[in-house]
This record gives sequence, structure tokens and C-alpha cells, in this order.
Amino acid sequence: DISDLMGSDLPMPDEALGDEENTSTGSSFKWCDGALLKAIKNGDWVLLDELNLASQSVLEGLNSCLDHRASVYIPELGETFHCPLTFRIFAAQNPLAQGGGRKGLPKSFLNRFTKVYVEALSKDDLQGIVEAKFPMLTP
Repeated sequence: DISDLMGSDLPMPDEALGDEENTSTGSSFKWCDGALLKAIKNGDWVLLDELNLASQSVLEGLNSCLDHRASVYIPELGETFHCPLTFRIFAAQNPLAQGGGRKGLPKSFLNRFTKVYVEALSKDDLQGIVEAKFPMLTP
């Protein structure tokens, strides 16, 4: 959901809020940044895995970050956040043939990325990784 990426108002117990926000109703709501908005604010890199499983609303929400605007408007905050030059979006997806609701992404969307195809790792590749990472396991 796009709110997972950008953020949303979440219920907070009164003690988590400052005195000026505290009410006697039992709980209040407070904005919490999502992973993508945090990355934009910090100029970090973000990996969006299984992007071809994303809903249309998520893809549309990413457009303003990926096009000439390089920004995102959060209506709940009434604020536009500009993507700094250090901010990067990496996306990964598995082939459509793997099923599970995967769909082909529009070419106009895919053209915003540099495509890199990676073949599945062989048994020798996996063994080499394990041996390099965990030499104490090597017979």
C-alpha cells in the first residue's frame, strides 16, 4: 500500500505524545513516516522488492519521485518533499512466469530504471558464497 511507503497517521497512546498534544480521550493519532519518505528525507537509497506485485496506486505514487519533478506531495502534511541528489530507488522483480499475481509493468514506468538481468545462482556459486562468508564451515 502507498501508505506503507509514504506514511500515515497511526494511533498513539497519550503518554507517547507531548503534553500539548495530549487529550483525555484515551488515544490520539500521530503522523509516522513510511520507509520511502524517510529515505527521501535522509537522501538514502531504498530497495523496492517484487515491484511487479505492487498495486497500481503504489506505482502511481512513485511516479513523481521518478520523473522530472523528483518530489512527492503528502496531502496529509500539506507538504512537498524534494528528492535529494543522493536519494536512489532500486527496484527488483521476479519473472512473470513465476506467477503469484505478477504483472508486466508499463514500459513508460520501466524506462525510468536501468535494467540489470541476473541469472539464478548455481550450486557452486552458493557454495562459494558460504565458504567465503563462513570459512569455519569448510570441511
